[in-house]
Amino acid sequence: MIATTCVSAISSAGLIFENGPATSTSYRIGGPNSQAEAVEWVQVASSNTKISALIGSVDGNARNVDYYLENILTGNYFGNGVAYLPSFASSADFKFVQLFSGLTLSAGSYRLTIFNTDTSGNTNVRWSVGSASTSSSYGSFLQSAYSQTPETDVTNPYLSTFTNSTEPLGFQVTGSVPEPSSFALLGLGGIGLAMNAYRRRRAVV
Repeated sequence: MIATTCVSAISSAGLIFENGPATSTSYRIGGPNSQAEAVEWVQVASSNTKISALIGSVDGNARNVDYYLENILTGNYFGNGVAYLPSFASSADFKFVQLFSGLTLSAGSYRLTIFNTDTSGNTNVRWSVGSASTSSSYGSFLQSAYSQTPETDVTNPYLSTFTNSTEPLGFQVTGSVPEPSSFALLGLGGIGLAMNAYRRRRAVV
């Protein structure tokens, strides 16, 4: 008798999801209103996952940016880090900054939050708005969200009370995923319900 082992085929999917390219519009991070920005998406299970964001400095100076990743349905917190941004030639300059790499993510809905701990004046970093979304069998955009004083948790920005935004933010997710024939995509119907807890009217700056 010959034993046969079945293994799910793995695809080098590369791009799972992307919002971009950058436009001239952007959202500030930090500043006097302690504003945090977030982007939320749904994707299938992936390995060797990398997450990058389009970020630029408002005043052209080098900055440190704090970033956080969580599963917004389960509340599973994956971790955080600090990205150092070199000086930019102008406030219109953006570039993809790799924030996470080598992640193994289960199928689910995720939120990437970015916050600049330098909240003085307007010398803060801004996160670019993406002008288009690239969805595939592997992932799709849910929404952008923001938080500002007094809803922002400056100690743990990913725990802030978020409000829906109107524009997708510039970011990119890549990784290896199962072949489309070896999985069923998550149902998206209930995801909107999970967002309601984060919605609140934006305060007037």
